[in-house]
Amino acid sequence: MTFVSKLDHIVMRKITTLITLFIATFIVAQNSEIKKIDSIVNSKIGENDPSLFVGIVKNGEIVYEKYRGLANLQHQVKADEKTRSNIASTAKQFTALMILQLSLEGKLKLEDDIRKYLPSFYPNVKEEIKIRHLLNHTSGIRDFYDLMSIQQNPWWRNEGFDNDDAIELLEKQEDLAFKPGSRYMYSNSGYTLLTKIIANVSGKKFHEYSNEFFKELGMNNTSFLKNYMYVIPNQAQPYSDWGDGVWQEYPMMTSLYGDGFLFTTLKDQLIFEQAIQNAKHNHNVLLIKSQQAIPNSEIKTYGFGLELEDRLNRKSVHHSGGTGSYHSQMARYLDDKLTVFVMSNNSRLWSGAIADEVARVLLSKKNAANNYNKRVKENSGLSSAEEITGQYRSPGEYLIRIESKQQDSMEKWE
Repeated sequence: MTFVSKLDHIVMRKITTLITLFIATFIVAQNSEIKKIDSIVNSKIGENDPSLFVGIVKNGEIVYEKYRGLANLQHQVKADEKTRSNIASTAKQFTALMILQLSLEGKLKLEDDIRKYLPSFYPNVKEEIKIRHLLNHTSGIRDFYDLMSIQQNPWWRNEGFDNDDAIELLEKQEDLAFKPGSRYMYSNSGYTLLTKIIANVSGKKFHEYSNEFFKELGMNNTSFLKNYMYVIPNQAQPYSDWGDGVWQEYPMMTSLYGDGFLFTTLKDQLIFEQAIQNAKHNHNVLLIKSQQAIPNSEIKTYGFGLELEDRLNRKSVHHSGGTGSYHSQMARYLDDKLTVFVMSNNSRLWSGAIADEVARVLLSKKNAANNYNKRVKENSGLSSAEEITGQYRSPGEYLIRIESKQQDSMEKWE
């Protein structure tokens, strides 16, 4: 062996040693993170409590998938990858995705007035109510849940209440809360109307169209509620203890869908998150556009069924949902190529807080200043309401909104 070849051999051996050391260090660090996350999840509930589902996708791969607790207390059925839970408003992204798909196919335009498809609605409103206004809650159409509460007739007391009933109620409304596009007001009504538009444009019943859509996404165990009396395979039942420590079922006797009420598995959601993270690599135009602000929109903080504001001081796309005892949280951290998904049928928990706790373990270290308006801490030198009204983020990551009494503050956060 020549001197040069010996030198090459020594160099290659050192490089191999360094690579091996790097891999070993990475594995140790990753195992440490998984142990921390396991500790977080295990600390939230006991094995015989209503269930908790936590999944993580990193760099396009599923790196964590945890099922803890019981899907059914009566029969002591453990939660597993087949269990379906209701993710509530986190489902809005899928209704929006169907609309976006139809627009890419040229079957509708986001700039279309909704009365092109729903001609009997708001005949006295002269301004255009565009499909994109429904998508990002800027239509001015009031939330039908709130309308029913004002009438002292809450939706959950109406057995069998469904989308047709909600649409009938909305069809009776003569005016809007504000001019379309002029402000943001979270309204589930928009997504209920979108299901009707999807059916009219596709020529198929909404459930038929949506089930085909989920199959194309590889989400074979995901479907919107059709009738509350129908059997949902492997359903996680909703439980609350109402503060007395005694578990009781939280009955859901309505047949709503589109704005929420999507029964899905953690596995299906992680499959979708993989597709989202790999969308650019796979040139999936639908999924790429779905993560962006809606073209021509007056607001950029809410898009296709998704919140587009920072989370934990990082660029993020996220959404939460809560209906009765069911709740969920999806958070995509774009720069870190990280998604955390949490869902549960246990009212003692809150998916959003758990998702944040898990994300903090995995997010890269970042010394970012808190993104909040310092005016929220000031109380002097303000001469008018206009100087303090607005939306603020506090140092503790709480969203604070200060509105004038004259403004319509009827908003529903699901």
